[in-house]
Amino acid sequence: MILGGVTGFLLTVKHGILTPNAGVDVKNSPTGTAILWPAQPDSSASRLRASLGRDARIGVAIVDSRITPLRLGTTGLTIGLSGFRPSRDERGKCDLYGRRVKVTQTNLADDLASSAHLLMGERDEKTGLVVIRNSHATMTDGASTNVLLEARKCLIGSSLRGI
Repeated sequence: MILGGVTGFLLTVKHGILTPNAGVDVKNSPTGTAILWPAQPDSSASRLRASLGRDARIGVAIVDSRITPLRLGTTGLTIGLSGFRPSRDERGKCDLYGRRVKVTQTNLADDLASSAHLLMGERDEKTGLVVIRNSHATMTDGASTNVLLEARKCLIGSSLRGI
């Protein structure tokens, strides 16, 4: 879905994710080619995880860069994952001062993606894999990026026309 754009970029929604140019990128691809997101990102993460060994307690996140509205620069974004829960629900728990948390859910998948993105780089670093230990993520056997939020429940998404 195309929502709008500026010179050189379209604002799109792909796989339920607000992203520039539907995730298509020519940076770091050979001349005349482009890099696309996997058609089924969670399945791709599961296949990669299986190829790394069934006995290992590992999770796999497929990461791309993203922009944050009204912020300069890129951070990491998980577009597919397998082997760990992508979020942690903090609602109902107490903060440092004993107040009950009302809305916070931590997006572990994107937090880990941002850490990996920082180490992988965006230009010519040639780092295609990052190992993160002691992340405190809850390991699972499943594959689900399940951190998507309906546009009508999202502060930004509900403010955009046509989404």
